[in-house]
Amino acid sequence: MRNLKPSKGDKLPYRLTVERADLTFSAAHFLLKHEKCARLHGHNYKVRVEVASDLLDGKHMVIDFFSIRELARKACEPLDHRVLIPAKSNEISIKECENEVEVVLTDRRYVFPRSDVALLPLEATTVEKIAEYLYAKIREKLPEGFNLKVSVEEAEGAIATFEL
Repeated sequence: MRNLKPSKGDKLPYRLTVERADLTFSAAHFLLKHEKCARLHGHNYKVRVEVASDLLDGKHMVIDFFSIRELARKACEPLDHRVLIPAKSNEISIKECENEVEVVLTDRRYVFPRSDVALLPLEATTVEKIAEYLYAKIREKLPEGFNLKVSVEEAEGAIATFEL
């Protein structure tokens, strides 16, 4: 049973934040149309998840920390130690073979072992789109009635946030 607490405007009174050492992943990517970052390079990404509500459950909690951490960890896990490829980009060509993925850009071609690649349903692998992707993965498993906010840091002080 959740206890109703009045909210003040659009701001929800209860907010839970999960930001831990195990909510990280290391990945390589490239950014199309970027002078420096068009080259293949990598980051050690850190993920922060916030859940807000105007309700508390019968234990006087927004939601269990462990539940949110596990949802976020499972969303990050398939990206860890992978090359992130924006499968919805109109500017690259992707050819999947049994054991390889070939990625062709205007001026270069990569061939990766299939197990090293995460083909993401994104137009680009910017930190903003990665935050949106993780938001969607967590949101689909999160029970109704919660506001969700996902932040991804790709380098110290370089953070993107997505929330609806």
